[in-house]
Amino acid sequence: MLLKGFGDILTSVMTVNPALADLPTASSILDTSNYTFQAVTFGKDSQGFTNHSHVVSSTQYVDGVEASGASSYDSGIFTIINYGSNLANGASSYVTSAYYLEFSSTYNSVPNDPSPLDDRLERGSTISTNLSNYQYASALPDLGHYSNPTLDSQLSSIWNKVGGFPPSGASDYYFYDNTSSFTFSGQVSSYFNANGLMDKNGYLTFNPKSIQPATARGTEASGGALLVSSTSVPVSSGQVSVSIVLQDGDACTLAAFGGVKHVGIYCLDLASLLSSGLLPPYDWDALNNTRKYKLVATVTTLDDILFHRDFAALGYSGFQTVLNQNVGTGFTYGGPNINLTFDFK
Repeated sequence: MLLKGFGDILTSVMTVNPALADLPTASSILDTSNYTFQAVTFGKDSQGFTNHSHVVSSTQYVDGVEASGASSYDSGIFTIINYGSNLANGASSYVTSAYYLEFSSTYNSVPNDPSPLDDRLERGSTISTNLSNYQYASALPDLGHYSNPTLDSQLSSIWNKVGGFPPSGASDYYFYDNTSSFTFSGQVSSYFNANGLMDKNGYLTFNPKSIQPATARGTEASGGALLVSSTSVPVSSGQVSVSIVLQDGDACTLAAFGGVKHVGIYCLDLASLLSSGLLPPYDWDALNNTRKYKLVATVTTLDDILFHRDFAALGYSGFQTVLNQNVGTGFTYGGPNINLTFDFK
């Protein structure tokens, strides 16, 4: 769905003064790159931010021991309890629908219906109230989408409860069945963070190379989200395809925190940046991102788009092998691929 924000961008494009071209200090405002897609975020139902792997020590376990005595919110261990472990091909996969059923009396897992007036993915609060007694609770973000707290100095130690994305280095996780019995363990590592593609507020940048052939998604994903051209979606058709590849631990942790039900597309909020005295070009820096964004389009689904299952016949764990290692699923681009097509005709 294209939003009011997209209309704002079109208005800016059509009303910017071409005479700025004669001013060396301001001519860069006319650069078309200022008005293209610049960032992507991932979201889900607002109540999901206090459920799934966001749940803290009172109901989680670490290495087979109840974690009520664990310090620093499970000591940085990423934990998963699978309430669908008794389902076919679900023993080693995180089954979100089983979690919804288990807690249906207290948990509304439906994302908000999108509106053209939206300026964030979820209108309800996305602060994890489970962490209200954390010493830096005031720093917990309410963004309407997944944040990336591993880059936040006040929140990096509890990324495993705030959610979204793991650090770039190997982080331990423990996987349990619906009786809280230990099943297996492993490690997760963020592809996005390893390549400096996402800031602390969860904004995934676009590949600066812009339009790439569809066959290049796997290699070019190291530059961020992609604007993709192909024989089925040629530029001349008035369409553009946005492709986001979730590789390594990013798909793994997003699935365990409740999956993805919203995808947001953003342009630069040029008016806000200029009013702050910031002139283009706006370089990307994941650690100190000065860019301000405007939500221009959303895609929303009732189903978790990171649905996965075990490959029982081959002994593959859906969580560890399929999502985290991207093995045995035939992923063409190195992981689950989210592909969105926008028609501007």
